[in-house]
Amino acid sequence: MVEISRKIQTDVLVVGSGLAGIKAAKELADHGHEVLMATKMKLASGSSFYPLKASLGTQVTSGESDKKVFLADIAASSRGMHRQDLAEVYVDEIPDRVAEYSGIGVVSKKLEGLRKACFAEHPRDIYLLSDWDQIRENVSSIFGRYENLTVMERTVVISLIKKDQRIAGALMLDQHNQVVLVECKAAVLATGGFGSIYKHNLNPNDVDGSGHILALEAGASLVNMEFIQFIPGITSPRYKTLFGEHTLAYCQDIVKEDGESLLDAALPEGLSKKECLDIRSTHGPFTDSLESKYVDIAMMKEIIAAKNEKGFALVFRKELYENKEEFYTVYLNWLKTKGIDMLKDEVRIAPFAHASNGGVYIDPHGRSGVPGLYVIGELSCNIEGANRLGGNSTGACMVFGKRAAADCGAYLKEASVSFVSDEEAELQLKAVFGNSVGNGNGSDESAESDKEQLHQTVEKIRELMWYAGNVVRSEKQMMDALEQLQSLQAELAISRLFERQENRKMVIKAKNFMKLSRLLLQVMLERKESRGAHYREDYPTEDPAFSRRLFVSETSDGLLSLTFRDA
Repeated sequence: MVEISRKIQTDVLVVGSGLAGIKAAKELADHGHEVLMATKMKLASGSSFYPLKASLGTQVTSGESDKKVFLADIAASSRGMHRQDLAEVYVDEIPDRVAEYSGIGVVSKKLEGLRKACFAEHPRDIYLLSDWDQIRENVSSIFGRYENLTVMERTVVISLIKKDQRIAGALMLDQHNQVVLVECKAAVLATGGFGSIYKHNLNPNDVDGSGHILALEAGASLVNMEFIQFIPGITSPRYKTLFGEHTLAYCQDIVKEDGESLLDAALPEGLSKKECLDIRSTHGPFTDSLESKYVDIAMMKEIIAAKNEKGFALVFRKELYENKEEFYTVYLNWLKTKGIDMLKDEVRIAPFAHASNGGVYIDPHGRSGVPGLYVIGELSCNIEGANRLGGNSTGACMVFGKRAAADCGAYLKEASVSFVSDEEAELQLKAVFGNSVGNGNGSDESAESDKEQLHQTVEKIRELMWYAGNVVRSEKQMMDALEQLQSLQAELAISRLFERQENRKMVIKAKNFMKLSRLLLQVMLERKESRGAHYREDYPTEDPAFSRRLFVSETSDGLLSLTFRDA
């Protein structure tokens, strides 16, 4: 039996310490609420502060006249998959929220002039966020001033606890892998996306989809989960470095291992390499909605066919370094600090998992539909749809971080902390692991073999998702992957493995990866068309019959329910 090591009581538990979590936690603390923040790594972590990228952008409404235009840009890119009410809130409030970056310690700078963000048809103001180390120092300094704000680093949330259908607490693993029981009135989940479930990704390891499973198991719904952003990343000379797609405007060709052009055979008649690369230079994530799609599809097809993951070499024109626009100079100068020169070095790229457009279904106040549970940031299915305009994700962390904190603050005034006994906590642990217990056949139950099995399980899932659920998807690939996942599941005795304290965090990751990978493959199979970030090789066109959003919920017996709805 796993023992509860200690109990903590607080008003609100904030899970995740990226932009959204930091904004919400500070807002709640400013209003006098007792806040406990749990973060898997250190304070100011997650995709918001991924070190191998030069900067992040926030797209801002350029005056009153731009509001309708901005909404039209969001609608056009979403391919009918966005929430209009959330978009309206963003467009109205983002100009005020960017002014609050400095208040949470974020370094931001407005670019000169107007610029088109990814997928945007019209230019507008862009703010660049940068200097992650300085931001971490700033956030730590700011949080250190609050007596009512406690941060638990290297802490993983196992499960949320409900009583009377409301959030009443949580079970967590602290830095020593001991089980901690939290009693709280509300929880704010801001755990980010799930990029690290893919073998090749541009995320820290803590971006692992844990919040999706927490919310789903607590009774919230997920939506748009099949729309995942894959963007070109650098494989060489420095693996997992963010690639600046705007540099493709100066690219002559993309070549394979043997020096042959990747694009010559991939482009349809009438579309030149220059035309294709010029379009591809305007957006980071892959989309089926534009003719630039042939670049990413060609890369992924070659990777699948050759099982060669080294990436593809770029051939640049020397004019690249002659462009003195700030957007270019910031990126190219940052690359030099990493020892990369686009002209002197052989730079290779490939598709990397980056961000999820889908997530937990929320309303304009960040409410999940479960009383006391708020969801913000990339974890939420926010204003985006099948595609997401560049610069909207960071801004949404600020807009909905503030809104969720305000609504949560009002909720806290009416709610009371529920007592959760050790017996109730132990029953919750059993419920978490009950549907995840395999038979463990043939398992040598030594500490080392347990650790190795968990590691191999996680890595196998990441490999399966990389090949079956990347840019190019087909029924055969995904069904084969689901069969292999079933075999892995049968060998994984989650409940027994959790008994060993040193392996507990890896057990939770394996359990979540198993559940999330099956969910992702099922929603990809269910959408039998290609739309935005979702490309099916066996259904390569957009189908009006699928102009609805795909919702995922969990039944009382732990099964997934998938439903297309207009909401």
